[in-house]
Amino acid sequence: MIPMAPNETFACGAARNVTLNTGYQKGANLVGDQPWGRHFLVYGFGVILMNLLPALMVPIYTHRVSPLEFGVLELLNRSQEILRVVLSLGLASALTTFYQMKKDEPHLQKGIYSTAVQFLLVVGLVVTLVLLAGAGKMSRTLFNTSSYKSAVVLILAATYFEMLFQMAVLNLQSGLRSSLYVTAHVSRLLLAIVLNLVLVYWFRLGLMGVLWATLIHTSVFSIGLLAYMFSRTGRAFHTRLMWEMLRFGLPLLPASAIGFFFNNGDRYFLNAFRSPAEVGFYGLGYKLGMMSMLLVIMPFGKIWSVTMVDISGRSDGPREMGRIATLLLMACTASMLGLSLFGPYLVRIMAPPAYSAASQVIPVVGIAYLFYAWTMVMDASFYVTKRTFYKPIILAISSVAMAALYWGLIPHYGMMGAAWATLGGFAIFSVVTLIFAQRVYYIDYEFGRIGALTAMGIGLYLAGNLISVASLVPGLLGRAAILLLFPTILWIGGFFTDSEKRIMGNYCLGLRLRFQNSVSPT
Repeated sequence: MIPMAPNETFACGAARNVTLNTGYQKGANLVGDQPWGRHFLVYGFGVILMNLLPALMVPIYTHRVSPLEFGVLELLNRSQEILRVVLSLGLASALTTFYQMKKDEPHLQKGIYSTAVQFLLVVGLVVTLVLLAGAGKMSRTLFNTSSYKSAVVLILAATYFEMLFQMAVLNLQSGLRSSLYVTAHVSRLLLAIVLNLVLVYWFRLGLMGVLWATLIHTSVFSIGLLAYMFSRTGRAFHTRLMWEMLRFGLPLLPASAIGFFFNNGDRYFLNAFRSPAEVGFYGLGYKLGMMSMLLVIMPFGKIWSVTMVDISGRSDGPREMGRIATLLLMACTASMLGLSLFGPYLVRIMAPPAYSAASQVIPVVGIAYLFYAWTMVMDASFYVTKRTFYKPIILAISSVAMAALYWGLIPHYGMMGAAWATLGGFAIFSVVTLIFAQRVYYIDYEFGRIGALTAMGIGLYLAGNLISVASLVPGLLGRAAILLLFPTILWIGGFFTDSEKRIMGNYCLGLRLRFQNSVSPT
């Protein structure tokens, strides 16, 4: 298991608004006197590396790990997500929120992470030891056999260190140390690649080689980053602050559990009604389909989480947040369109012919994540008003609908049923979230522009899908031409406002000037 870019809960924060001297007009939101653009580019570049490097390992997995074990790995991966959330006790959202709220109390702000991490070091270890005692039973529950007990033991141990690693890098994110954040993730990936090459490719250890590599690189980097964090924060422990964070984070655990089923239940249904091998095929297509989230939503979310409070407090906050949602969906649609058009080629490169059907999943999952991206902005309504108690209700309603879709589609249509269930469930989730969110804090969404984006993206994909992938060069050129039509139509078709064109022009000019200055002789 090579670490992918982490899934995160984007909690509310606060930051200042200033004006970018490269021409970004009033309303551009900066963090700590640094432009959104700089951090977005750093996080964006990091996310590309954090997903490109693991993608390079997929051919090794698909050729050195059997489809059955690839499906087992996918299920263990998904199980690790919920276990990590349980071990962290919902404190990820509490940490980012409290860090911003305590900015006027430096002594408490400095102790937020030291307090939480010391608490989790002990509590997490106790919970992990209890779970290790039941590893055999967990193997039988997931796979109807105890032969994967050793695999479960390794994933449980790795999950403990993964939880600590995520707490440590969250500290970097809270301090907007984006370069160090990316460096930590990319360095861990490089070690992971080396370990997987040795254990999986060279020694042919298969699934166990992947899991041993995961445990080694996760433990090494979690220990190293925790040592660095404590060197900056000290080891202060604030009991009262700890209880405040637990009161904030623990109520989010039910929502996290429901959210886990919402996002990952399809694999377990596939495993129950089909086979782990089909889970492996589906998992490959799903990873490629969700890359629109990884390439766009994650860098956006890291900035959004620490700026949405200030934006919401402005007089033009509702309108500005609506415009941000539109531009986010534009970037996600472009990413989804590109991945969907070139998905068959990616699958062909990354896996044997037996995996070719995985490409059918990509566009369906990609559209599903467009709805997910929109709910990220919708969620700001709950965070800025501190009415997060709506989240479990929304997830519960949506999960009931998702379960019905899983049950109705997966037994009959296999992995494509899982993909369409995911799309339907995410669409329902966004609608339900919109209904509740607009009652709490109204955001002026640009429904007309969003609808135009979605229709254009789907239309161009359908047109590009008519181009055969059998002929490599003509197919690539034809689909590339279709992809280039997307920004071209938006620009000449009047989608962008004059102010948006001016902002993009000024920002591109600023980037060009910086590049020229960096390469010009001294």
